[in-house]
Amino acid sequence: MQAVDANRLKIWQALSEFFLDTEIDDATFDYVARAILETGYSPFEVQSILWREVFPVLEANLRSVVGEWAGWTDDWLLEHLKVREMAAARPGTNDIAREISRCWGRVALRLPPPMSENQ
Repeated sequence: MQAVDANRLKIWQALSEFFLDTEIDDATFDYVARAILETGYSPFEVQSILWREVFPVLEANLRSVVGEWAGWTDDWLLEHLKVREMAAARPGTNDIAREISRCWGRVALRLPPPMSENQ
């Protein structure tokens, strides 16, 4: 298994909530936003992690008729997800990508706005 820092794993755990075969509600969005704030990752970094690391692996769960609803263990996430270089997020255009984009937008509303360089 790859060495992944605890904060990266925490981000993977939080973002994986979007890919469960369950109802995503305000409590889920609050949990994901809180996890992001606790890790110190910027929204840009988390959005890159979402689209480059989590989405490619977990998207298939939302396509499955018998998708996972209980969540993934830390060991499973560590085995299947890989750390990628940060890059601008490029969500897809299919229905699942649009739904994940919607979820990310709901979380982003709960995060403080980015600081400008002049502040």
